Amino acid sequence: MQTLRMNAGLLSSFLEALKAFGTLVAPVERSPGVFALEAIDDVSQARPEALRTILPFKKLLLKPRFVMLERRQGQYGADGADNDLGPVVYFGAHSCDIHALRILDLLYLSDYVDPYYKRNRDRLTVVGYGCMPDGKCFCQSMDTSTIDKDFDMFLTPLDGRYLVTVNSARGDDIVRANQHLFQPATRRDVQEYLERLKEREKAFTLSLDVTDLPYVLELKKDDPVWEELGKKCLCCGSCSMVCPTCACFNVRDECPEEDSAQRVRTWDACLYREYALVAGGHNFRASRADRVKNRYYHKQEAFVREFGMPSCVGCGRCIENCPTGINVVEVFQYVRGEA
Repeated sequence: MQTLRMNAGLLSSFLEALKAFGTLVAPVERSPGVFALEAIDDVSQARPEALRTILPFKKLLLKPRFVMLERRQGQYGADGADNDLGPVVYFGAHSCDIHALRILDLLYLSDYVDPYYKRNRDRLTVVGYGCMPDGKCFCQSMDTSTIDKDFDMFLTPLDGRYLVTVNSARGDDIVRANQHLFQPATRRDVQEYLERLKEREKAFTLSLDVTDLPYVLELKKDDPVWEELGKKCLCCGSCSMVCPTCACFNVRDECPEEDSAQRVRTWDACLYREYALVAGGHNFRASRADRVKNRYYHKQEAFVREFGMPSCVGCGRCIENCPTGINVVEVFQYVRGEA
């Protein structure tokens, strides 16, 4: 790991330099306060200070919809090229995003490797950017508010400059190709970083008590809170679509035109009524309460049991996008009998 400094006025030059390493993707403001993660050519569009984009970076690894297998005029194709995005540089990843990337790696690269995911993951360059929390962030509670691995470079904004952490061979290549942009970090940079760290810790206003939470959930499987939550939740799947770690998908066959067929993979959600529907018409989670409960238990209990960590990173997207105002922190407060 290497620590450097870069003048804030050189950010545009830095972003231009990143284009040599792949398609540059960054948060872009589409309307006041609404940000989307998009490929950009004009680097002035980049808004790395945006706390959260509508859809997270997972769309850079697995598209919401792509063709896995195609038959056209008697010929088959199965290379999955429809999901290939080529080399991509993701600029503006926050600490919680990078933790989410680690979770997706566990899901898709452990035991049975997902080739579609791996192909894009191997060509993804991650350039992080330090943020300040708002009232929907609870990443501090999830121990995802800071990061020390799984990225190539990380920029922490200081007064008129950035503290630049280089954490991979690819990040080192970027530095070597653009040495005129960087200088060695000074004691003053380090001291200001530590002061910013304290300021950031104090800025968190939302917290989730995760003390022994998997066991608490085990004890509360029949709690009335799940029925009450089922009455409020629309099971629209918004929280799953915007969640950086939700990974449910569906595979179906389509015939878009005569003498052609496609096997298509799409994002899905365990909140949808049809998700647990099987042949014969039986549905393992027919009620909304069961589906909502399943999602919460997977995040904070089942994933912990499997991988030793929850699959929620506290980014606040589900809180921001729920049409009925369901707040995950409040849900667990009810489960604990604190609200």
